[in-house]
Amino acid sequence: MDLIHPMDKLEVAKALRQATADRKRLLVVGGRTHVDKGEPCEVDAELWTTQLDGLVAYEPAEMIAVVEAGMRVGELDRILWDGGQEWPCDAPPRATVGGVIAAAATSPRRLRVGPIRDTVIEMEVVTGDGRLVRSGARTVKSVTGYDLHKLMTGSLGTLGVIVQVALKVRPRPRSRRSVRVAGGLEVGRRLLDAVPGPTAVLAMPEVVELRLEGWPEETERQVEATDRVAPVTVVTEEGAFPFERPWEASAVIAEAAVPPSRLAEFLTRPFHDLPGPHLGSWGALLGVGIAWVGLSSSDGDLEALRTRARALGGIAPVVKGPGGLGNDVPPGLDVHRRLKASFDPAGVLAPGRFWGGI
Repeated sequence: MDLIHPMDKLEVAKALRQATADRKRLLVVGGRTHVDKGEPCEVDAELWTTQLDGLVAYEPAEMIAVVEAGMRVGELDRILWDGGQEWPCDAPPRATVGGVIAAAATSPRRLRVGPIRDTVIEMEVVTGDGRLVRSGARTVKSVTGYDLHKLMTGSLGTLGVIVQVALKVRPRPRSRRSVRVAGGLEVGRRLLDAVPGPTAVLAMPEVVELRLEGWPEETERQVEATDRVAPVTVVTEEGAFPFERPWEASAVIAEAAVPPSRLAEFLTRPFHDLPGPHLGSWGALLGVGIAWVGLSSSDGDLEALRTRARALGGIAPVVKGPGGLGNDVPPGLDVHRRLKASFDPAGVLAPGRFWGGI
């Protein structure tokens, strides 16, 4: 398979114009940390963005960082550390900024920091036929037109190649605490109600982990509120969150998303077609409606999980291993097809990788 390593956005545009002329199918590749998300697709070459890794602009007082899309998340975190700030994506350090955005990766801290699309305020994209398009602006007064950068977030590299982004960053909390208590979904629900402003409440079958962030006095009160609901067994300063992710040892991981009020039902109602051991490894973000579920394979277990999610108004795409996105048809499928035809008229960008085989 051919590998294409453009050095700048102009070389990206040239490569895509050539691919369109030759009808050569491309897969956009960054750190390969989210490459399993999406339907399998046949391609002729991979276009790597990792050479586009420069810092374009960063002024801590503006709380905006402008970077090329191939910058590694770990490098961006190092840069922002000096300014006392962070981009709250929580992806692996080797992941690229553009890859995290294209995959719309979910942070375990989403309850407090929100979805990744809310951090993207400006974007430059090269379309499938080689046009350089800019969307958004670094100041609110300058924003006009459509929010194409929101459209590109989660597009899985099927509409264009993200080459540069302006990110809204946030102050790095003065205090971070990770707290563990014994319990499961019910204890987690009580903690979500009782602890003021948690950054995350992650329930697992037998434990609940909370991420608490803010000023030292604030996190101390949050720990005390946690302990009143369930005895705190572990408290750490800083450190990774969560402490462990047992579902990541599974061959297949599905990221189920259902209405937050139905998440407990999704995980606790008897699964006649999913025996207990297959659901022994999961983590649920309470208040958000997302659960990572480890499965032994992508055969019957995955389809049963998707059937349950669908019945509750949700989806369950795979984010690790085989299985793809599933057969659920997204709303406005015709609109998605027209967008694909407009941005990638020759269909050279990962054909069939997106929902609905787009």
